[in-house]
Amino acid sequence: MRDNPARYEQSNVVVFGVNGGSARTHRSFAERQHLPLPLLVDRGLVVARRYGAVLRLGLVKLVKRTVVGIESDGRIVFYQRGTPSTDEILAAFP
Repeated sequence: MRDNPARYEQSNVVVFGVNGGSARTHRSFAERQHLPLPLLVDRGLVVARRYGAVLRLGLVKLVKRTVVGIESDGRIVFYQRGTPSTDEILAAFP
């Protein structure tokens, strides 16, 4: 997303990042990475858990990078762990 914001915008695809960090750490990360998207705070990893993105290592819980594409009607049209390409993501949207 960071390298192709215009392609998402042209396709009317809105992108959000979701993570369990604080608003302060999100701001710092977004500035360092030059992210052109809002980062949402997922306090308690509620959203990550619902999308199967929480990895447990003993007592530690980590969010595993997962890309979920959701149509405006709520249908999930894309789901992939890792870092899929912009082409892969946008191909899922009608």
